[in-house]
Amino acid sequence: MDHGLNNDFLYSACRVEVGFSDSNGKTITGSGTAFFAKNKTGDICLVTNRHVLDIDYKKATPKYKDFKLSSLVIHVKNKDASGLPTIDNKFSIVNINEVIYHPTFENDVACIKNLTVAKMTALNAKADYFIPYELFAEKAKLIEKLVICDLVVFPGFPEWFDKKENRPILRTGTIASDPRYDYSFSGAFDGECVAYEAFSFSGSSGSPVFAIQKGIKVGAGLTGGNYREIMLVGINAGHLPVSSVIESHSGISYLYKSNVILDVINK
Repeated sequence: MDHGLNNDFLYSACRVEVGFSDSNGKTITGSGTAFFAKNKTGDICLVTNRHVLDIDYKKATPKYKDFKLSSLVIHVKNKDASGLPTIDNKFSIVNINEVIYHPTFENDVACIKNLTVAKMTALNAKADYFIPYELFAEKAKLIEKLVICDLVVFPGFPEWFDKKENRPILRTGTIASDPRYDYSFSGAFDGECVAYEAFSFSGSSGSPVFAIQKGIKVGAGLTGGNYREIMLVGINAGHLPVSSVIESHSGISYLYKSNVILDVINK
């Protein structure tokens, strides 16, 4: 089966290190996944989950309410002279106060546009790997083209990423809820999300989720084949635990739909 992927799809995911500080100088750090994408005007945006950049998001506890995003460092792979992803690079985002959150609070998506960066290595800050705008599935395409049991993949940086070479790993899953509708895991409105059977873990937050190519692309003058090209269908946001004495992974994760990402990168 030709799934439409190549090895470079791995590097659409980059590792982010975040720092949060309060007025007393106390700092909390964390890490996750993000990706670069082009919006409809061709600008490069950095996309991740809101909860990666907003430590108080959906928690509303005194423990975090005074902490604000104070640093954001991006680890990427750049291409060498032969076009292979062998060069480690990292840089910091300077305009972290310009984060755009989705206007619907429940949609766990954030982006930074018009990126201002500072070098942290001897290399110029650049994004050799990004998701082109034409790969995003708009809402109508999601409704028409994405169905239950579709295979999806998400590159990212859970704790098992390649730490020697600083490379992401790819995990797979299948669409579990009806993607024409919004999935609820709480019984209330949880945003424009879809459940999928996949093992997302800490560090995978912010991973781009691709529905792989399927069907047969027929030639001119022929019909049939049920062909669908690869498409970006969402952003991984977390997993659902099984409530027990020892909390364990349910095998169900959830993503926020690609049209939610388009809302913020095109704002």
